[in-house]
Amino acid sequence: MTQMYIDGPNVNNEFDADVEKLISSAEELKTLAIIGLEKNTGKTETLNFVVKHLKNRKKISITSIGTDGEEKDLVYGTLKPSVYVEPGFVYTTTEHFFRKKKVLSEILHVSLQSTATGRLVIARALESGKVVISGPPSVEWMKDVVAFMHKHSNIVIIDGALSRFSQATPFIADGIILATGAAYSLNKSEIIKHTRYIYTLATLPTVDEHTANVLDGLNGVYILSNGDWSKAPIESALNISQLETFGKTFKSIYISGALTDSILRYLHDKEIIVRDFTKIFVSQETYNKYKPDIKVLRNANIIGITVNPLSPNGYLLDSVSIIHELKSYLPKLPIIDVKL
Repeated sequence: MTQMYIDGPNVNNEFDADVEKLISSAEELKTLAIIGLEKNTGKTETLNFVVKHLKNRKKISITSIGTDGEEKDLVYGTLKPSVYVEPGFVYTTTEHFFRKKKVLSEILHVSLQSTATGRLVIARALESGKVVISGPPSVEWMKDVVAFMHKHSNIVIIDGALSRFSQATPFIADGIILATGAAYSLNKSEIIKHTRYIYTLATLPTVDEHTANVLDGLNGVYILSNGDWSKAPIESALNISQLETFGKTFKSIYISGALTDSILRYLHDKEIIVRDFTKIFVSQETYNKYKPDIKVLRNANIIGITVNPLSPNGYLLDSVSIIHELKSYLPKLPIIDVKL
């Protein structure tokens, strides 16, 4: 079923303008992460859409945290869009998938480390075709892979995996596209609410440059007291309630690990600093209840949102109304349905 923009030429013009704005922003990046807010929200289709528009402008590399691009979705059993590469594209996969590939490729690098499906292979496609993208499972390894791929291309695109925002850290990606849609919920209001929440977290205010330089690279929990940062007398943020023993006289607290609901409930009256939004695992309900003062060392550059109106079960929502409502909150941000 093909869905059309129903409000006439003005809407089509707006769609075309948003596409051009999105692609122009992507063209300026070195590393772009495409993050699905739920499985089957169209992130791989978004990747293919971006690649189609950039392939004649940029040398492209494609990677992923974990395995993606499967022909069939492992949860729903539905057909999934594969990642399409053309001659010259650089991509990552693993030994298991590289042996099964049908695209003639030149091996550029084979890792010493292994994943669940073998060593990581970085290859350059010598012909067009579909491939399974499989990448490093950790952020630190991803940094090394991205650095290597930059030697062979001028933009690296990271295809996100289910519930893994870590590859979207602004310490790796200098731009992010959020992919949302009916796979998250068949309730339009829920889609919009959740998408706005993720956008809010991704664009939280940053600390000043001096504080960022002091805290960057520190691991654990640190508190600001009398103008100085010092390591908190607890093993991890999971033991945050033990701070009561030492008094809660500090003004600010830095947590290098995950910020969760339980931690936020205890610290909601303090300034909380985390590395970036990928460290925040706070429910929207808890966030709205406490309206916490959270800052990050570096915030994310969201360059656009894509909407997939088709759910894995075949229900089709009206993407136009979702886009219009999102744009009422985020009027300057390109928001498109890549299936139109």
